[in-house]
Amino acid sequence: MHEKTIVMYRLKNEERWIKHSIESIYDFCDEIVIFDDNSTDNTKKICSQFDKVVDIYSNTESLFDEARDRNFLLNLALKRKPDILLSLDGDEIFLPDSGKIIREEIDILYPESNVFEFQLLTLWDNSNKIRIDGAFSSFWQKRMFRLKDQPLELKINDSPYPGNLHCGSIPTNTVGIEHPVRSNAKIFHCASLDESLRTKKYDWYLSKDPNNPLTDNYQHMLGAKGRFSGSTLKFKKIPNVLSYDLN
Repeated sequence: MHEKTIVMYRLKNEERWIKHSIESIYDFCDEIVIFDDNSTDNTKKICSQFDKVVDIYSNTESLFDEARDRNFLLNLALKRKPDILLSLDGDEIFLPDSGKIIREEIDILYPESNVFEFQLLTLWDNSNKIRIDGAFSSFWQKRMFRLKDQPLELKINDSPYPGNLHCGSIPTNTVGIEHPVRSNAKIFHCASLDESLRTKKYDWYLSKDPNNPLTDNYQHMLGAKGRFSGSTLKFKKIPNVLSYDLN
């Protein structure tokens, strides 16, 4: 039996990546719902060109609250009666043929599993080079879950960070969240692709969450600094057949 799969995006000014991101999961999903956080570029215009994008909500709140916005997006997606929900950000792109891998995992290999997590590969300076030192060597996040046997009231809890940063992408009370399947499908994370992006991301996090010892002030975002980084930067080249032209 086919399980209806909906992808939910929380976006802000992702015109550089969003077309690639949607295309990377298009053959796998049935519908896409979007929470747009006041984008001022062409993000919404690009999204609206895809037939599977069935809902684009434009946020009007000025106060930043990640948990509030993710819960709103979650409820937006739940109204579409999905069997499976996948959460993505606009700067994330699945590697080629990931849709086939995921479909095999949910249909054949793990038909009873509730939660799936994916490894994020951080692109650095080139679209076929990933960073692999420190925390970047094994960065996994829970992003997909089945609705079967889940609580009626699903919720992403508040986090201990300002603005509920790092609250997670799927509901905190999801059944199976403590025992996820590690998917063989992997995700390129594009937010560190070039130095200007890294600096912009670093400055944004410091503006929202300054002087936080839990994050070591996000030093790892810029280079080999802080406890989440290796002592030196380390990289791995991705074969061209598995990469995209993103520069």
